[in-house]
Amino acid sequence: MSEIFIVSKNTSLANYLFLLLDEICPKTLSMAPNFSQKLDLIVIDSETISPDEMESYHSDIPTIIFAFDLRPLLIQYTSRFDVNGIIALDMEASDILKTIQVALQNDIFYNETMISMLFSNKANETAERVRSLTERENEILQLMMQDMTNEEIAKKLDLSVRTINAHKGNIMRKIDTKTTSGLIQTLIDYSATFRKSL
Repeated sequence: MSEIFIVSKNTSLANYLFLLLDEICPKTLSMAPNFSQKLDLIVIDSETISPDEMESYHSDIPTIIFAFDLRPLLIQYTSRFDVNGIIALDMEASDILKTIQVALQNDIFYNETMISMLFSNKANETAERVRSLTERENEILQLMMQDMTNEEIAKKLDLSVRTINAHKGNIMRKIDTKTTSGLIQTLIDYSATFRKSL
């Protein structure tokens, strides 16, 4: 039987959550009385524990975040901490069970709703980065997307190759990629979100 510790400022909610988990995966989890014993899984109640407070509970122990419903605010936890998954009352029991099973193997599982929110958040962040480009950088980026070389871009814009390289460096820094291929892949991955930004 796996030892689980539920971190919550609301004892009633912690007990309810344990009963819910026990119903979904009976005879699998045992509620640990304190955080100091050997644990197999930590469940952190995002309704009463903020991301800042979570710092003190962050460890190498597999961790799941609990919420009443899946919402974009939960992305704060996934971006700041290595959590193994998120469970919510509005999730299917099968998704909650899968999250627990995967977390106990120290792996990561997010259901489709959470993946969609995570992807959307990343896409929006990338779109903001693209929107931060100058008019000239946008022009160069569009020509790069047309598979033009630095020399061809320089000739077309009547600029030196050195200037084009400087602009490309700025573009990659702003979009947070290290290589031209990484830049192009990022643009392809999230093109539906920011196609109008280019």
